[in-house]
Amino acid sequence: MSSGAAAAAAAARRRLLVLIGSGPGIGVATASLFASKGFSVALLSRNAERLKEDAAKVCSSAASSDAGGVPIAVETFPVDVSDHAALQKTLEAVHASLGPPEVVVYNAARVGPSQFGAFTPEALLDDFKINGVGLYVAAVWAMPYLAELASLQQQQQEEAPRHPSFLLSGSGINYTPIPPLFSLSMQKAAQSNLLNSLGQMYGPKGVHVARLDINGFVREDDETMAPARCAKQHWRLSQQQQKDWEHVVDVGDMDALIEGMKAQGMM
Repeated sequence: MSSGAAAAAAAARRRLLVLIGSGPGIGVATASLFASKGFSVALLSRNAERLKEDAAKVCSSAASSDAGGVPIAVETFPVDVSDHAALQKTLEAVHASLGPPEVVVYNAARVGPSQFGAFTPEALLDDFKINGVGLYVAAVWAMPYLAELASLQQQQQEEAPRHPSFLLSGSGINYTPIPPLFSLSMQKAAQSNLLNSLGQMYGPKGVHVARLDINGFVREDDETMAPARCAKQHWRLSQQQQKDWEHVVDVGDMDALIEGMKAQGMM
Protein backbone atom coordinates (compact mmCIF):
# COMPACT_ATOMS: atom_id res chain seq x y z
CA MET A 1 0.00 0.00 0.00
CA SER A 2 1.36 3.43 -0.91
CA SER A 3 1.94 6.05 1.78
CA GLY A 4 -0.98 8.07 0.42
CA ALA A 5 -3.31 5.08 0.48
CA ALA A 6 -2.15 4.18 3.97
CA ALA A 7 -2.85 7.71 5.19
CA ALA A 8 -6.31 7.62 3.63
CA ALA A 9 -7.06 4.26 5.26
CA ALA A 10 -5.93 5.58 8.65
CA ALA A 11 -8.11 8.66 8.26
CA ALA A 12 -11.12 6.48 7.45
CA ARG A 13 -10.59 4.45 10.64
CA ARG A 14 -9.70 7.40 12.86
CA ARG A 15 -12.09 8.48 15.61
CA LEU A 16 -12.11 12.25 15.28
CA LEU A 17 -13.41 15.04 17.46
CA VAL A 18 -13.74 18.41 15.75
CA LEU A 19 -13.90 21.09 18.42
CA ILE A 20 -14.94 24.50 17.15
CA GLY A 21 -14.10 27.18 19.68
CA SER A 22 -11.03 25.94 21.50
CA GLY A 23 -9.91 27.76 24.62
CA PRO A 24 -8.53 27.32 28.14
CA GLY A 25 -11.88 26.30 29.70
CA ILE A 26 -14.44 23.87 28.30
CA GLY A 27 -12.66 23.59 24.94
CA VAL A 28 -9.33 22.26 26.18
CA ALA A 29 -10.97 20.14 28.88
CA THR A 30 -13.27 18.48 26.35
CA ALA A 31 -10.54 17.93 23.77
CA SER A 32 -8.19 16.51 26.42
CA LEU A 33 -10.79 14.06 27.65
CA PHE A 34 -11.61 12.83 24.14
CA ALA A 35 -7.90 12.50 23.35
CA SER A 36 -7.38 10.44 26.50
CA LYS A 37 -10.14 8.10 25.25
CA GLY A 38 -8.43 7.50 21.91
CA PHE A 39 -9.84 10.28 19.74
CA SER A 40 -7.80 12.41 17.41
CA VAL A 41 -8.65 16.08 17.76
CA ALA A 42 -9.00 19.06 15.44
CA LEU A 43 -8.90 22.33 17.37
CA LEU A 44 -10.39 25.43 15.72
CA SER A 45 -10.11 28.92 17.14
CA ARG A 46 -9.14 32.44 16.08
CA ASN A 47 -6.03 32.85 18.25
CA ALA A 48 -3.21 30.91 16.59
CA GLU A 49 -0.77 31.31 19.48
CA ARG A 50 -3.26 30.14 22.07
CA LEU A 51 -4.15 27.21 19.83
CA LYS A 52 -0.56 26.02 20.12
CA GLU A 53 -0.85 26.12 23.91
CA ASP A 54 -4.19 24.32 23.76
CA ALA A 55 -2.74 21.61 21.52
CA ALA A 56 0.18 21.05 23.88
CA LYS A 57 -2.22 20.51 26.79
CA VAL A 58 -4.38 18.14 24.74
CA CYS A 59 -1.33 16.18 23.55
CA SER A 60 -0.21 15.69 27.15
CA SER A 61 -3.50 13.89 27.84
CA ALA A 62 -3.71 11.91 24.61
CA ALA A 63 -3.46 8.16 24.34
CA SER A 64 -0.71 6.90 22.04
CA SER A 65 -3.22 5.28 19.66
CA ASP A 66 -6.87 4.40 19.43
CA ALA A 67 -8.40 0.95 19.84
CA GLY A 68 -7.72 0.21 16.18
CA GLY A 69 -4.04 1.08 16.48
CA VAL A 70 -4.34 4.38 14.59
CA PRO A 71 -1.95 6.97 16.09
CA ILE A 72 -3.68 9.87 17.83
CA ALA A 73 -3.33 13.19 16.01
CA VAL A 74 -3.91 16.64 17.50
CA GLU A 75 -3.96 19.41 14.92
CA THR A 76 -4.76 23.10 15.07
CA PHE A 77 -6.68 25.15 12.53
CA PRO A 78 -6.68 28.91 13.15
CA VAL A 79 -9.89 30.51 11.88
CA ASP A 80 -12.24 33.34 12.73
CA VAL A 81 -15.56 31.49 12.97
CA SER A 82 -17.44 34.74 12.33
CA ASP A 83 -16.06 34.57 8.77
CA HIS A 84 -18.35 31.93 7.28
CA ALA A 85 -16.31 31.48 4.09
CA ALA A 86 -13.09 31.01 6.08
CA LEU A 87 -14.80 28.57 8.44
CA GLN A 88 -16.11 26.48 5.56
CA LYS A 89 -12.68 26.38 3.95
CA THR A 90 -11.04 25.44 7.25
CA LEU A 91 -13.47 22.59 7.88
CA GLU A 92 -12.66 21.24 4.43
CA ALA A 93 -8.99 21.40 5.42
CA VAL A 94 -9.79 19.41 8.57
CA HIS A 95 -11.31 16.65 6.46
CA ALA A 96 -8.40 16.67 4.03
CA SER A 97 -5.91 16.30 6.87
CA LEU A 98 -7.70 14.09 9.40
CA GLY A 99 -10.70 12.57 7.67
CA PRO A 100 -14.40 12.68 8.57
CA PRO A 101 -15.58 13.49 12.09
CA GLU A 102 -17.30 11.18 14.53
CA VAL A 103 -18.09 13.95 17.02
CA VAL A 104 -18.41 17.70 16.48
CA VAL A 105 -18.62 20.06 19.45
CA TYR A 106 -19.56 23.66 18.69
CA ASN A 107 -18.15 25.66 21.59
CA ALA A 108 -17.59 29.06 19.96
CA ALA A 109 -19.28 32.12 21.47
CA ARG A 110 -18.65 35.66 22.62
CA VAL A 111 -19.45 35.61 26.32
CA GLY A 112 -19.70 39.19 27.52
CA PRO A 113 -22.10 41.94 28.51
CA SER A 114 -24.48 43.60 26.08
CA GLN A 115 -26.30 46.65 27.38
CA PHE A 116 -29.65 47.15 25.72
CA GLY A 117 -29.69 50.38 23.75
CA ALA A 118 -25.94 50.86 23.89
CA PHE A 119 -25.07 47.60 22.15
CA THR A 120 -24.81 48.42 18.47
CA PRO A 121 -26.60 46.60 15.65
CA GLU A 122 -23.17 45.87 14.18
CA ALA A 123 -22.09 44.15 17.40
CA LEU A 124 -25.32 42.16 17.43
CA LEU A 125 -24.66 41.00 13.89
CA ASP A 126 -21.10 40.05 14.82
CA ASP A 127 -22.44 37.88 17.65
CA PHE A 128 -24.90 36.20 15.29
CA LYS A 129 -22.12 35.44 12.81
CA ILE A 130 -20.34 33.46 15.52
CA ASN A 131 -23.31 31.77 17.13
CA GLY A 132 -25.86 31.43 14.35
CA VAL A 133 -24.10 31.44 11.01
CA GLY A 134 -21.03 29.63 12.33
CA LEU A 135 -23.15 26.85 13.83
CA TYR A 136 -25.05 26.54 10.55
CA VAL A 137 -21.85 26.30 8.49
CA ALA A 138 -20.48 23.66 10.86
CA ALA A 139 -23.68 21.63 10.63
CA VAL A 140 -23.87 21.81 6.82
CA TRP A 141 -20.29 20.49 6.68
CA ALA A 142 -20.59 17.85 9.39
CA MET A 143 -24.00 16.28 8.93
CA PRO A 144 -23.36 14.37 5.69
CA TYR A 145 -20.27 12.74 7.24
CA LEU A 146 -22.06 11.94 10.49
CA ALA A 147 -25.08 10.54 8.66
CA GLU A 148 -22.83 8.36 6.50
CA LEU A 149 -21.06 7.05 9.58
CA ALA A 150 -24.40 6.32 11.23
CA SER A 151 -25.52 4.42 8.12
CA LEU A 152 -22.37 2.29 8.14
CA GLN A 153 -22.88 1.66 11.85
CA GLN A 154 -26.46 0.53 11.28
CA GLN A 155 -25.28 -1.78 8.49
CA GLN A 156 -22.63 -3.09 10.90
CA GLN A 157 -19.84 -2.22 8.51
CA GLU A 158 -17.84 -0.59 11.29
CA GLU A 159 -15.38 -2.77 13.22
CA ALA A 160 -15.99 -0.91 16.49
CA PRO A 161 -19.07 0.95 17.72
CA ARG A 162 -19.16 4.59 16.63
CA HIS A 163 -21.42 7.31 17.94
CA PRO A 164 -21.86 10.09 15.37
CA SER A 165 -22.78 13.18 17.39
CA PHE A 166 -23.24 16.90 16.88
CA LEU A 167 -23.06 18.69 20.23
CA LEU A 168 -23.43 22.31 21.30
CA SER A 169 -22.15 24.15 24.34
CA GLY A 170 -25.42 25.94 25.02
CA SER A 171 -27.04 27.65 28.00
CA GLY A 172 -30.33 27.93 29.79
CA ILE A 173 -30.36 31.61 28.89
CA ASN A 174 -31.91 30.43 25.61
CA TYR A 175 -35.22 30.06 27.51
CA THR A 176 -34.52 32.24 30.58
CA PRO A 177 -32.88 35.34 29.08
CA ILE A 178 -30.65 37.55 31.21
CA PRO A 179 -31.03 41.24 30.25
CA PRO A 180 -27.37 42.25 30.80
CA LEU A 181 -26.50 39.36 28.46
CA PHE A 182 -29.38 39.96 26.06
CA SER A 183 -27.30 39.38 22.92
CA LEU A 184 -25.91 36.06 24.13
CA SER A 185 -29.44 35.11 25.27
CA MET A 186 -30.74 35.80 21.76
CA GLN A 187 -27.93 33.83 20.15
CA LYS A 188 -28.42 30.81 22.39
CA ALA A 189 -32.15 30.81 21.60
CA ALA A 190 -31.36 30.83 17.89
CA GLN A 191 -28.84 28.01 18.34
CA SER A 192 -31.37 25.93 20.26
CA ASN A 193 -33.90 26.41 17.47
CA LEU A 194 -31.43 25.28 14.81
CA LEU A 195 -30.40 22.29 16.90
CA ASN A 196 -34.03 21.22 17.19
CA SER A 197 -34.32 21.30 13.40
CA LEU A 198 -31.11 19.28 13.04
CA GLY A 199 -32.41 16.72 15.50
CA GLN A 200 -35.62 16.29 13.53
CA MET A 201 -33.71 15.89 10.26
CA TYR A 202 -30.77 13.75 11.36
CA GLY A 203 -31.88 11.98 14.52
CA PRO A 204 -33.85 9.41 12.51
CA LYS A 205 -30.69 8.84 10.46
CA GLY A 206 -28.76 7.90 13.58
CA VAL A 207 -26.96 11.17 14.38
CA HIS A 208 -27.19 12.26 18.00
CA VAL A 209 -27.89 16.00 18.17
CA ALA A 210 -27.73 17.46 21.66
CA ARG A 211 -26.78 20.49 23.67
CA LEU A 212 -25.09 20.93 27.02
CA ASP A 213 -26.71 23.86 28.81
CA ILE A 214 -24.03 25.56 30.87
CA ASN A 215 -25.96 27.53 33.47
CA GLY A 216 -23.25 29.50 35.21
CA PHE A 217 -19.78 30.96 34.90
CA VAL A 218 -17.24 28.22 34.20
CA ARG A 219 -14.48 28.24 36.81
CA GLU A 220 -11.78 25.78 37.83
CA ASP A 221 -12.44 26.45 41.53
CA ASP A 222 -16.17 25.70 41.30
CA GLU A 223 -16.84 21.97 41.34
CA THR A 224 -20.32 22.45 39.88
CA MET A 225 -19.12 24.61 36.99
CA ALA A 226 -15.60 23.24 36.45
CA PRO A 227 -14.47 22.75 32.84
CA ALA A 228 -13.73 19.09 33.56
CA ARG A 229 -17.35 18.53 34.61
CA CYS A 230 -18.62 20.09 31.40
CA ALA A 231 -16.18 17.96 29.41
CA LYS A 232 -17.42 14.77 31.09
CA GLN A 233 -20.97 15.63 30.10
CA HIS A 234 -19.95 16.21 26.48
CA TRP A 235 -18.21 12.82 26.54
CA ARG A 236 -21.21 11.11 28.13
CA LEU A 237 -23.57 12.55 25.53
CA SER A 238 -21.28 11.45 22.71
CA GLN A 239 -21.23 7.85 23.89
CA GLN A 240 -24.95 7.28 24.40
CA GLN A 241 -26.73 4.53 22.51
CA GLN A 242 -29.62 5.76 20.39
CA LYS A 243 -32.23 4.26 22.71
CA ASP A 244 -30.73 6.26 25.59
CA TRP A 245 -30.18 9.57 23.82
CA GLU A 246 -30.58 12.75 25.84
CA HIS A 247 -30.98 15.97 23.90
CA VAL A 248 -30.47 18.55 26.65
CA VAL A 249 -28.25 18.15 29.72
CA ASP A 250 -27.81 20.87 32.34
CA VAL A 251 -24.65 21.83 34.18
CA GLY A 252 -25.36 24.33 36.93
CA ASP A 253 -28.64 25.98 37.84
CA MET A 254 -30.26 28.98 36.16
CA ASP A 255 -31.99 30.20 39.32
CA ALA A 256 -28.71 30.09 41.24
CA LEU A 257 -26.96 31.93 38.40
CA ILE A 258 -29.52 34.73 38.37
CA GLU A 259 -29.53 35.10 42.16
CA GLY A 260 -25.74 35.18 42.17
CA MET A 261 -25.66 37.88 39.51
CA LYS A 262 -28.19 39.94 41.47
CA ALA A 263 -26.16 39.58 44.65
CA GLN A 264 -23.07 40.88 42.85
CA GLY A 265 -24.95 43.82 41.37
CA MET A 266 -24.75 42.46 37.84
CA MET A 267 -28.52 42.60 37.34
